[in-house]
Amino acid sequence: MPERTLVALHGNFASSAWWTALAAHPPTGWRVLAPDLPGFAGTPPPGEVSIAAYGDWLSRWLRGQGVERPVLLGHSLGGAVALEVASRDPQAVSGLVLAASAPPGGLVTPEENYPVLELLRTNRGLRELSLGALFPSGRPANFDQLVDDGGRMAASHYAGNARALAAWRVDVSRLRGVPALVLGGLLDTLITPELVRAQAAALETEAVLLEHVGHGFPQEDSVNFRRRLEAFLASLGEHGSR
Repeated sequence: MPERTLVALHGNFASSAWWTALAAHPPTGWRVLAPDLPGFAGTPPPGEVSIAAYGDWLSRWLRGQGVERPVLLGHSLGGAVALEVASRDPQAVSGLVLAASAPPGGLVTPEENYPVLELLRTNRGLRELSLGALFPSGRPANFDQLVDDGGRMAASHYAGNARALAAWRVDVSRLRGVPALVLGGLLDTLITPELVRAQAAALETEAVLLEHVGHGFPQEDSVNFRRRLEAFLASLGEHGSR
């Protein structure tokens, strides 16, 4: 059986480094591709800062990689990008894994938080504190790199990504029939368990909520996350991606 493809998409203030362990040790029978989205980790920005623009970029990137019908794994903002691309052409994906994903109705950041988002660009200590809060049970081994990469976004992205998520919406009715795994952390204060449950219900599946972990649970509890991921991928049978 040919090797299939899992495309892992990072979130805001993030990079492909969030998927280093998964890419180094992919699930059996799968390869893992983890791109840096445009304007993240020092890559050129897309021009317009929007989820639609990130979706356009990802579609072009997938074609350039020769990837057909991948499973899209998206964390946080990356989940919005995965939903955007899948909703445009549901037949072009084999499945969705949404890990603490932005909800399909968008995610509004309170206006008073925007000055802090801009400070995160230059204040490493504040960035370390902010990202550290995503891992309430323990920071991953490459935490310092995650902090550094969070400071390497394009200047337009710090407030721009929050505005993009607030303005974005997706019609989940277009995704009926697409296999989906919807996960969250019980200690996540950004994508709360209530939001995870609502998202799962909209996609007509059950929410999987992991105990003792927060927004960064794919790295915070990588063993449990990987177990859930591998079970989902196995459930897709032989009709996955390549």
